[in-house]
Amino acid sequence: MQRIIRVSAAQMTTVISGKSFAEKQRRNRAEILSMLHLAGERKSDLVLFGEYANLHHRTWSTNLKEYVPDPIPGAFTRAIAAAAKRHRMNVALPMFGRFQGVLSSYVVFFNREGAIAHCYQKAHPTEPEQGMGIRPGNDLPVYALDCARVGVMTCMDIEYPEVAQVLMLRGAEILLFPHVQASWGEVDWEIRYRARAVDTGLPVVSACYGYPEGEWLPGKMTGRTGVVGRDGLIVADLGRRIDLLTLDVDLARGRVTQFFFNTPLPRTEAVIASRRPELYTALGEQTSKARMLARLRQHMKKGTGNV
Repeated sequence: MQRIIRVSAAQMTTVISGKSFAEKQRRNRAEILSMLHLAGERKSDLVLFGEYANLHHRTWSTNLKEYVPDPIPGAFTRAIAAAAKRHRMNVALPMFGRFQGVLSSYVVFFNREGAIAHCYQKAHPTEPEQGMGIRPGNDLPVYALDCARVGVMTCMDIEYPEVAQVLMLRGAEILLFPHVQASWGEVDWEIRYRARAVDTGLPVVSACYGYPEGEWLPGKMTGRTGVVGRDGLIVADLGRRIDLLTLDVDLARGRVTQFFFNTPLPRTEAVIASRRPELYTALGEQTSKARMLARLRQHMKKGTGNV
């Protein structure tokens, strides 16, 4: 029996033109609403955008005036909620915002009725992000939407295999990966993201940012919004272009492999059943983290990053 979910992932433009911050923000919101309209026309069940979708400034800037948080809820979320309700679809919108008074990188989930159903707080913000006042989240929840149980890995979250593993153990059926990425390049896309699907036997949906045809060069935002299948193969990829990817994913069609039990069985279940958590206790201790953090701060203070 099939369980088809129609997923759309938006690859919006990296650089928004305009003479003022307000003008750029207006153009960015218009692009978001345009993508939502297209996703609605395609009868999408779930739409994912890249990290910090509410900001016109995608890449890192030392000009903190480029980062203006939106309140959650607020005028911006009301516009997205109206589109979600109009098209009867779930929307996962990453935002730089304040939720319940806390500044962070969030993924706001809007349900088909246009209500804010969930709000994921990025667990691993970078040090520069934390320097801006962004607070890290303290949980890795799985959200039950009406079409699927989803887990979120926002940008740096995917760097840690444990995140995908926890989401798998908590019952996620699909992993969402909104991010911004440039200098790390193709190796991460080709190996790291695909590994998370292999590790868990779960599909991974990625959303980043792109460029008009002919403008991309090495070192710029990677783009490559796409879907990685349960076996780690890339089943959809937008490349660098500005576009909306839409794909039907059958959640009932899991990956079957001869893993551990040497007989064809559902991979995700076999991975969970054959784990030995009693051996992984070192992952939960804090001593090594504190020691390495102190060491790295000394490197930064001395300017000796390459050691």
